[in-house]
Amino acid sequence: MYPWLISTFEQLAKRRQANKLHHALLLQGSQGIGKTDFAKQFAALLLCAKTSQGQRCGVCHACLLQDAGNHPDFHEVMSDKQIGVDQIREAIKKLSGSAQLSGAKVLIIYAAHTMTESSANALLKTLEEPTANTFLLLLTHKSERLLPTVLSRCERIVMPIPDTTQTQAWLNTQWDKPVDAEFVSLYASSPLTLLDELQQEHKISYEVFKAGLQDIIKQRVNPSQLAADWQEQVEKILKWLQFWLHLQVKSRPQLPEALWQLHQQAIKSVKRVRNPGVNKVLVLNQLLTDIAMLKIKDK
Repeated sequence: MYPWLISTFEQLAKRRQANKLHHALLLQGSQGIGKTDFAKQFAALLLCAKTSQGQRCGVCHACLLQDAGNHPDFHEVMSDKQIGVDQIREAIKKLSGSAQLSGAKVLIIYAAHTMTESSANALLKTLEEPTANTFLLLLTHKSERLLPTVLSRCERIVMPIPDTTQTQAWLNTQWDKPVDAEFVSLYASSPLTLLDELQQEHKISYEVFKAGLQDIIKQRVNPSQLAADWQEQVEKILKWLQFWLHLQVKSRPQLPEALWQLHQQAIKSVKRVRNPGVNKVLVLNQLLTDIAMLKIKDK
């Protein structure tokens, strides 16, 4: 279990042991903090036949089946885009009968905010009146997109966000190479995303990005060239620009208004490049050109 989630896990485990756990939990929190792993581990605890001190035993028949990925009373619903009504109805059907192992039944709905209105409505009765010993875990990083009727039938569990110190300490156990402090700060609230970024062999690292900005500022490279080079990861670059400009606003009091305007421009640019047909190179080139025109000097 991730260090920043241990306390929440232990609290829910104690409530389960005392038979005071709500049957429908909405696990809400930002992306990259470990909600999926949390839900799977908590589901394994709920299904375990011999829990002890808030931990699953790991050796009972239920635990062995869960570890093998074929527990008959564990169900999941997910979709790359939207969760349709047929998926929810199929899941409800599996929950309607008695547990095959005479224990708990667990359903995890990943990215619950992607449920269509029909699928969400199909879930309401089960959320309100589940069969005995049935638990539903709904995961989301966009709870505002869930129907009020779904929200009202769940207990919201706000997942803790680690601070920079916690993220750095955890990262030190996962990554044995030096990492730019700014980069850690950028993804401090999403440590799993941070690690994923480091593990992927991106053509553009944060260090390369910062070096590119310095080349633009010192007029060693044309903004249009970098815009072309960075176009395949334009949305990521624009988010990095937001963060970099935010740091500049705080550290360069002589240019607050101009930098703030560029920061806002970067935010709008992220939305623009998501629209089909938009020339991403032109959008990025305009922002890079405007940064170059500021003629920021080294501190």
